[in-house]
Amino acid sequence: MQRATDKTLKTFALLILMLGLMVACNSEKEKQAHVHDEYTCPMHPQITQDKPGTCPICGMDLVKKSGTGQPVAVSEEMKDLIKPTNSSVISTIETIQPERKTLPVNITAAGVINYDTRKTYSVPVRFGGRIERLYLKYNYQPVRKGQVIMEIYSPELITAQRELLYVVSQHKEHIEIIESAKQKLQLLGLTNDQIENIIKTGKETFALPVLSPYSGYILEATATLPESSTSNSTASSMGGSGMNKKAGGAMSGGTQSSNSMNAANPSLVMGGQFSVREGMYLATGQSLFKVVDGTRLWAEVYFPAKEGAQIEKGEQIELHVKGSQKAIHAKVDFIQPFFSEGKQFLQVRSYIDVDKNEIRVGQLLTAHVVQAHDQALWIPKKAILDLGVQQIVFIKEKGTYTPFKVKTGLEADGWVEITEGLTESADVAANAQYMIDSESFIKVINP
Repeated sequence: MQRATDKTLKTFALLILMLGLMVACNSEKEKQAHVHDEYTCPMHPQITQDKPGTCPICGMDLVKKSGTGQPVAVSEEMKDLIKPTNSSVISTIETIQPERKTLPVNITAAGVINYDTRKTYSVPVRFGGRIERLYLKYNYQPVRKGQVIMEIYSPELITAQRELLYVVSQHKEHIEIIESAKQKLQLLGLTNDQIENIIKTGKETFALPVLSPYSGYILEATATLPESSTSNSTASSMGGSGMNKKAGGAMSGGTQSSNSMNAANPSLVMGGQFSVREGMYLATGQSLFKVVDGTRLWAEVYFPAKEGAQIEKGEQIELHVKGSQKAIHAKVDFIQPFFSEGKQFLQVRSYIDVDKNEIRVGQLLTAHVVQAHDQALWIPKKAILDLGVQQIVFIKEKGTYTPFKVKTGLEADGWVEITEGLTESADVAANAQYMIDSESFIKVINP
């Protein structure tokens, strides 16, 4: 009887223990269920409640909070969606693929009308003195042979004139002495007409005129030719990236790139005034001016190295001189690469027939060269985002767009040549401007 009672007590105790465990488990489940059933607003996390609903502040649907300590599984599809916004963009924008084709490219660059440096003549002063009158006002002013450039007062010249007048008046029979006095004046720069006029009037000239020995354009001896530098562009940015490139076909018009012409002395291009002034003293043999032959001029055009790389000697070039409606058709006669201010340029020179074209030294111009690039890779210009130092396209991969750096070439009719960074099979966002909020947030993957 005692043994049966012990067995009953043990069974009863076991049942009580099992009941306690069941109560504890249910309590834990209710606690977890209470945590999982908490809802909050994504925009206003201070709003919480134990059932679904809407946010009283913004009206958004409440979402269930995740349980603390519960791991979130990241699938392969989610990996692309949770990348940083500066390295990946989620969008359904239209895509295009690069096309390999041939397009005519109209390369545009700025230039200036210049003279043939091989036909430059110096105008030295053969006697010292003071400038009494100066008849020239600015560089590149046209002059004729025999035109008065300036008048100079020279004690040395007055003495030589008085010697001639004395010999003529006192020793008319001494022809050799008279000729020697005349020759002295000739060596000082006087012409035969000036000498005969002195003898005829019997008076010396205090301010003797200095005549131009050549016809052409007058220029200060210390003046330098304007040289181009971009930039810009300009080109910087000159172009595409600051470059002034225009598409094939239309050969009229065209604007000058701001970075394309950076003159060493802009006043010379526009005919700046002389630094020589009336009242200045000159030394014997000093050269103040030089005359350049105006019958042989050329156009100097400055292309950025990338644009002008394909230009060859003998190629046709069309020139539009500023202020003239007539286009000048010429050919490339000389090509010279040079380096200036950290940028590479290509100087293209074309000789111009002055008799058929009314042009002057110092006039600005715009040049057009049409070329066809065979089987190059092209994409629309709007598909490229230009950051200044690099060009970016957005390539679609697994539903997201990733920025990639590319290298560009020429532009033609709204298309840009891709020289590096893309293949024909790449899916590129059709409009790169729609992919970002700010250029500074872009982080490219490829170096």
